[in-house]
Amino acid sequence: MELMGIGIDMLSILITFVILVGVLLGKRNSMNEYFPILLLMNALVLLADMGTLVFANDVDNLNLLRISVILQGSLTYVSISGFNLYVDKLITRKRGKRPAFRAVPFAICVIMILFWITSLIHGYAFKVSREGEYSQGQLFFFVVLIGCILVIFIFFRIIYNQINGVLDANVCIALYIFIIIPFVVLFPALMCECLSMLYGAITVSYLIMFIAIHVTREQTVVEKKMDDTIMQTDLIISELQPHFIFNSLTNIKYLIKKNPELAIDAMDKFTKYLRRNLDTITDQDLITFEEELEHTRTYLWLEQLRFGDLKIEYSIDEDQFLIPPLSLQPVVENAVRHGVTKKVGGGTIKIYVRDMEDCYKITVKDDGIGFDAKQLDEEIANAGIHDIRKRLYEMNKSKLSIASTEGVGTTVTYLIMKEDTGDDSVQG
Repeated sequence: MELMGIGIDMLSILITFVILVGVLLGKRNSMNEYFPILLLMNALVLLADMGTLVFANDVDNLNLLRISVILQGSLTYVSISGFNLYVDKLITRKRGKRPAFRAVPFAICVIMILFWITSLIHGYAFKVSREGEYSQGQLFFFVVLIGCILVIFIFFRIIYNQINGVLDANVCIALYIFIIIPFVVLFPALMCECLSMLYGAITVSYLIMFIAIHVTREQTVVEKKMDDTIMQTDLIISELQPHFIFNSLTNIKYLIKKNPELAIDAMDKFTKYLRRNLDTITDQDLITFEEELEHTRTYLWLEQLRFGDLKIEYSIDEDQFLIPPLSLQPVVENAVRHGVTKKVGGGTIKIYVRDMEDCYKITVKDDGIGFDAKQLDEEIANAGIHDIRKRLYEMNKSKLSIASTEGVGTTVTYLIMKEDTGDDSVQG
């Protein structure tokens, strides 16, 4: 039985470190952020359990046996406390606040660890004889029972938070399996006096958790791509507004008779504008600001055919940094449609880019009619600003802000964060 136990422990340690490497090499998410700590604790428990088997009945290594037994029981409770903390972190990330009674399991674990350690003196939890014989004490099963109660408490916490929509079903299934498998093996392990079976079952649970983390991560990536595609498509559809297409084609029709050469240029730019918008549906990769600015220039050129009093000013320090496609043009279009062109006598739109120490600052400023606070909220919603803000933040926590004064104009400011304090521009 001892040889089998040692074999189980060694195999479990190997599996644990394989899982640990997989977690460390994978991308971080809410499920695996603290998972490596749990795996390290599991490896230590397995080493301690193997020590109780290797040094059993070995008078020359009596102290090593005692240390192994102390670590075996103590680290088991540390693992229970760590698992409770792991569940706490998952709940806190979803709810935004720490769960109630979170310190109770931790306090009980501390008490039980102290009780286990002091068994070297009183012998209630375990006994180690002078001959190196390790045996269970009178209250050994009490120690096991308290551990089971704590795990059951965690189990019902998971159920409660799943019912209340705090924890995702896939996450909960992985947590349930993590708890149930060791419980199934616990009774046979105690009857055979082979705790290696229990710790091996726990390692299998960690393996299942690792697979669940991987599946959840892949599912999250797929869902995010779907959300991004839907959001991008909605933005494109909003940009392909019938009135702009109709007005542009009407202007081109008029120019064909009056100025054929200009009509050809207008048709080329109109086609280029539509192609860029449609391409964005299938290609959502980041583009350089130079490309986005060129698309915006095309749009403004077409609008200037309609509005002769629309003036544009550019001041660009840097244009080789990356941004999501259609991050600038919709904002400029909003400045044209709802700002400058509604002002008697027209106005000016200024587009500035400044290379700051930690970011690229883009400013789109118009001297149009401006908005009051209520109108500004409506314009933000209608212009798809929320979608642009979301894409900027997801890129690298970049920001977009809007300030407007009725009768004065509107200023939109982008802060495109650099990856580090060095130059983050695209090198040609």
